[in-house]
Amino acid sequence: MNHEAPAKVIFEKLSASRRPILVAHKKPDGDTLGGMMAVYNWLRDQGREAYAFCVDAPSDAYAYFPRIKDVLTNHEIFKDELVDMVCVFDAGDLPYAGIAELVAGMPNKPFMADFDHHVTNTLFGDANLVITDASSTAEVVHGFFTANGVEVTRPMATCLMTGLLTDTSNFSNPATTVKSLEIASELLLKGVSIKDITKRLMRNKPVEALKLWGAALERLRWDPKKNTATTALTLQDLKDHPIDEEHLEGLSNFLNHLLKAEVVLVLKELPDGKVKGSYRSAADVDVAELAKAYGGGGHKKAAGFTVAGKIVEGEDGWKVETEA
Repeated sequence: MNHEAPAKVIFEKLSASRRPILVAHKKPDGDTLGGMMAVYNWLRDQGREAYAFCVDAPSDAYAYFPRIKDVLTNHEIFKDELVDMVCVFDAGDLPYAGIAELVAGMPNKPFMADFDHHVTNTLFGDANLVITDASSTAEVVHGFFTANGVEVTRPMATCLMTGLLTDTSNFSNPATTVKSLEIASELLLKGVSIKDITKRLMRNKPVEALKLWGAALERLRWDPKKNTATTALTLQDLKDHPIDEEHLEGLSNFLNHLLKAEVVLVLKELPDGKVKGSYRSAADVDVAELAKAYGGGGHKKAAGFTVAGKIVEGEDGWKVETEA
């Protein structure tokens, strides 16, 4: 697929836009923020007006991002009549980004641009820069800059490196490719420190988070017939060990790295009667297809879903019993 064409269209639209809104998905991680903030810093360095938005405020762990304090959660910006473009980063559709209703209620129909690397992306944009063999949305954004001759500054490089590290699990999971390592090398030449980023994002677990992980490890179940591992966290676990959501994100990756299971599934109860599931695989298993059965999606090796139901334990491990 020719990715240069949408990259050029998005560049032209951004260059002409009066006041674009850049959007990171709900409960933002390092990749969605990395892609969004790289583009935001590029625009602001040119003296351009732009909004950076997320329905959930970024974690303090990302305080080192240049201009991260500019990220807004105020829905009112979608009523700004000067906004003529919306760019969404690392989200397969508008509901996942958390802005479907906000976009529907805008006074003027904006041009919609989509930066992503998920195979389950619905191609909802007027221009879709979706590269499914990219390691991360940060890699997609880096390609956008390269295609349009944009110089990546050190602040932009810091954002992009964070995205690369996030989605490759520090260059250790199957998303790691020659291309991602080549891009990382370019970013290192800009003065970015991998050591500093990983220290801020990885070596930051509070004791309560480790205790919660301990509860998940205690419930770990392995099915030798299917070669799958499952575990579960209850609302009571989360009440007993209150932590920020970000400290839970690495649990499924952690288990995937250590276990010989072909598929790892971590289930978590949510307060609204729903269950969130996170799939990981280090084998030749497309977990995005597994997640689709519950209305979710993601990457071939990392996917997830949220569904109404409850967690139950069966003979072969933990699973979701959905509502009839």
